Amino acid sequence: MDSITIKIEEIRQSQRLAEDDIVLMKMGYLPALHRGLNSVMNFAIGFNGVAIFASICMMYGFSLTVGGPAPIIWGFVVNFVLTYCISLSLAEICSAYPNAGAVYNWAGQLAPEKYSSLCAYVAGWSNFLGNAASEASFADGFASFLSSALIISGHRGLETSEQVGVAISMLFLWSVLNFIRVDKVGWLNNAAALVHLGSFFLVVIMVLCVAQQHSSGAFVFTQYSNTSGINSKSYVVALCVTARMFEFAGYEGSAHLAEETTRSSSVAPRGIINTVLVTGFGGLSLMLSLLFITINIDQVLAGKTGNAACQVFIDAAGQVWGQGLSWLILVNLFFAGVSSTAVTARITYALARDNAFPCSSRLCYVHPVFKSPVSVLILLFVLDAFLMLLPLLPSGADTAFYSVLGLCTIGYQISYAIPIFLRLLIKPADFPVTDMSLGKWSYPCGIISCVWLLGTACLFFLPTSFPVNTDSMNWLIVVVGGVFLCGLLNWFFNPVKFEGPKRSAKDPDAVPSNVELPSTVELPPTTSAE
Repeated sequence: MDSITIKIEEIRQSQRLAEDDIVLMKMGYLPALHRGLNSVMNFAIGFNGVAIFASICMMYGFSLTVGGPAPIIWGFVVNFVLTYCISLSLAEICSAYPNAGAVYNWAGQLAPEKYSSLCAYVAGWSNFLGNAASEASFADGFASFLSSALIISGHRGLETSEQVGVAISMLFLWSVLNFIRVDKVGWLNNAAALVHLGSFFLVVIMVLCVAQQHSSGAFVFTQYSNTSGINSKSYVVALCVTARMFEFAGYEGSAHLAEETTRSSSVAPRGIINTVLVTGFGGLSLMLSLLFITINIDQVLAGKTGNAACQVFIDAAGQVWGQGLSWLILVNLFFAGVSSTAVTARITYALARDNAFPCSSRLCYVHPVFKSPVSVLILLFVLDAFLMLLPLLPSGADTAFYSVLGLCTIGYQISYAIPIFLRLLIKPADFPVTDMSLGKWSYPCGIISCVWLLGTACLFFLPTSFPVNTDSMNWLIVVVGGVFLCGLLNWFFNPVKFEGPKRSAKDPDAVPSNVELPSTVELPPTTSAE
């Protein structure tokens, strides 16, 4: 069928389409994924992808070493407030352009047409790397916590090579689970969100009822501790703040599921905001609980488990509670990996359908039964498995792990900043007005968001310990340089020219002429919103 411009009313008369699909087609895309998520499922996937309970436990040892209690708690509060501001800016744009590409598509829509493909590519490539590194960090964290849980249970810990094997196995399992149609595993994501929220309450109960000793308020809110070998207090505090950024990373996950969510123009942006709010308040309660049961920092860091959070649980609540909570972290990490893989698959799929990769026509394949991007899932497993081999390098597992964390957070921050900056700079007259519009607050929120996102991204390249040598240096600059070099080579040498995401029709009542509407194939019906 030849490409033609079709009026909205004509589409409604000829095809059984929901309003969500109309909005998507106005952005230039024919619905392909199954729209079966309601508001609860959409939020659950985004919230599980951040995995604040597991993320805080993963970073707790590093935070105690670099900064201690006061920078941890106040750094978290500052990040919470500013991340909430960023989430408002992202939600405003998401409501206007609910698309699986999220920040990638938004950058392409907001940039001048001449620079649309370049802006979208940088935002999309950055977000793709951030999401892929997020999966790798959860897989690495799962293997590390499994080793600690085995030690607590009276078994030997895992060798580095064994941890790599466990991490790759988890990546494979997460990929296979995401082959299933997204709404069919919706119950798993809902259950994961409940487990995640329940984990906060269990730790708080432990603090109030089980722990025999508690540290003082002065220790929690004013104590500064530094065993990193760095003499500058401001430098140490800056490093501690970067750890808090990782704990919030990936909160735009609900936006990537927009094409599979009913009432996506309102549900997906609210999913972003609600993820930040629940993550912030839940994370603050967990952070306070951990600090109030941390009595001796040196003892925690030198514990036999090799993991600060697990050691705190053991010291404060005894062997039985400590074992239970350590295994609970593993459960949270497992669910986090499932959700993170789902989100990463969507941004990769969005890039592939616009020819951002070699062999994109094969990568954007959606299975006719599962309605999931199976080729993309296979690609992501291969890439993440390669990242999981980094701990086998002579520089050590810790150096590789923190490089992956840094890549994850920097990728997210750059991708968030680009569409927000374009919204401020271009101020498009045809920007859709939705119920998520910020009005007079749009400009100040955007300014604060860009300054924070771009300014703090530089902190991740700082050395995390002194003296700096080949074993202790921050290899992130090498990792980031390598992956962005791959992106640059792909930009210039991809045999299929990348033209960026399709742009919305100027006529608000029309679908762009590049959308080919099938005349005989009826699109799949949508499910109930709730």
